This record gives sequence, C-alpha cells and structure tokens, in this order.
Amino acid sequence: MTTKTDTPQQEPNPSISWLGDDTAPASARPAGDAAEQTPAEPAAEESAGQSKPPSTGKDGSAAADAASPEATGPDDAEPAVKTVQAKRAADGGGKRRRPTAGMLLKAAVAVALVASTVTAGLQWHRAETLAAEQEARRQVRERAGQFGVALLSYRHNDLKAAREKVMSMASADFAKTYDVAFTGGLEGVITQLKADATATVSDVYVSELSDTTAKAIVVLDSEVRSSAGTRRVVGSYLEMDLVLQKGEWMITDVSSIGALDEQMTDTGGGKDSGKGDRSRAAEPSASPRQ
Repeated sequence: MTTKTDTPQQEPNPSISWLGDDTAPASARPAGDAAEQTPAEPAAEESAGQSKPPSTGKDGSAAADAASPEATGPDDAEPAVKTVQAKRAADGGGKRRRPTAGMLLKAAVAVALVASTVTAGLQWHRAETLAAEQEARRQVRERAGQFGVALLSYRHNDLKAAREKVMSMASADFAKTYDVAFTGGLEGVITQLKADATATVSDVYVSELSDTTAKAIVVLDSEVRSSAGTRRVVGSYLEMDLVLQKGEWMITDVSSIGALDEQMTDTGGGKDSGKGDRSRAAEPSASPRQ
C-alpha cells in the first residue's frame, strides 16, 4: 500500500518576485531599502534642534552668546560692516600716506610765509613805535625852544604880549607862578630900564621822554639892550619840565643852570664880562627862577 505524504505547498516569496522593481508596494520592498531611509530621521531631528531657542543658564551666558556678533545673521551684520568700511574710507583705507616731496615743500613754504608775516608785523610795529617816539621828541624840542625864546624875548612897551605868549605855553600851575613873578618885580624893572630883549635857540636836548612827560635842556644866545647898556649871553642853559595835555606839550617848570659866557657893555662904551656870573648882569631876566 502506497502512503502519500502531504507536502505543504511553499508560498511564493514576494521579495523574490519584486526584486528590482521600484513599483513594488512598501510592504513588499526589501528590508535593505528601508534601512537606507533610516538615516534621514536624525538629520531632520538635527535641523529641528537648530531652530530651538538656546537654553539659558543662571548667568544668562546663552543669551549673551546669542547676542554676540557671531550669533547674528548676515542681515544684522551688514550695517556694522558698512560702518567699518566707511571709517576705513574716511581714514584713507586705514593706511597712512607717507609725505611726498611735494607735500614737504608745501609745508615748508607755508611755515616760511607765516614766519615772514610775523616778522613783518613785528618790524612794522617797531617802526611805528620808533616813528611815534621820534615825532614826540620833535614836538618836545620844538615846544621847549619856543618857550625859551618867548621867555627871554620882550619889548618894554608891549610886555603884555610877551607875558601872554609865555603863559600860553605853560601849564596852569606854572602860568600862575610866572605871572606872580613877572608882575611882582620883573615888569617894573624892564619898564624902568626900557629894556628890549631878543633870543635865538642854539640847541635843544631831550633828556627824558615818556608817554605824557618829558625833560629838555634848551641852549640859547640872548641879547638885552637897555638904558644901562647891552648884555650879551652866549650858551645860556634852561632846564624845562613838560607834560602832555590834550595832545599838546606844556611847560610845568623851568630853571636856569648857567651860561657859557656873558658880556656887558655900558652906555659909555665900557665892557665888563663874566663867565656864567649872573651877578654882573644889569638887566633883568624874564625867567622866574634864576
């Protein structure tokens, strides 16, 4: 008797029939294809992790790191880059230019021009100051000489004009002093002797000069003719003090300090000479101080 063994029928393997076919359903695809797709999941998780906000610690270090220039995006860093570029452009690209020969020449010329301008200004100021001083000395010499001539010149029949001329060049205080001396004694003697006097300036020395005061010595030659005779004085020295008042030099004091030579000739033709001896003079002097 023959025994039949039931052999189970082997079901066809779907993986074999669908090898190499991309249109196979996912359940029928080989396990190898599924394994190749698994690495994509960590990549997705990594990209998702970048979008998460950084965790902050107690000291806020993570927030500081996020605010740092490295954490900023390209759009945020663009203004800062432009600012740096603008500063570099203003500074000549961040590089110092070496001075060229032309630049050095221009600088030297500029320094020379400034120096010459300053020097010219100083010279002009000195010249102006010197010119002003020379003009002041000229005015002092002129006024002192005029006063000396007026003081030693007069006519016995017109003493008023002589007195007024002297007082017009004197300060108020000295004018009073002169008027008292002239009217108190000199006027009577001159009138009695019928004396007429003339004087000429030989030289004038300005010994001191400031903005408002001056001292001068006037050297004069004078001659006095009177009923008593003729008196000639050579080199009579008068020392004067002057003050500037309202733009005009005025005499504040005067004194006689001697003469080089004096001669007296009387009406009879006799001569008497005295070298600087005023006691021999028969005629009065118009100076209030002898």
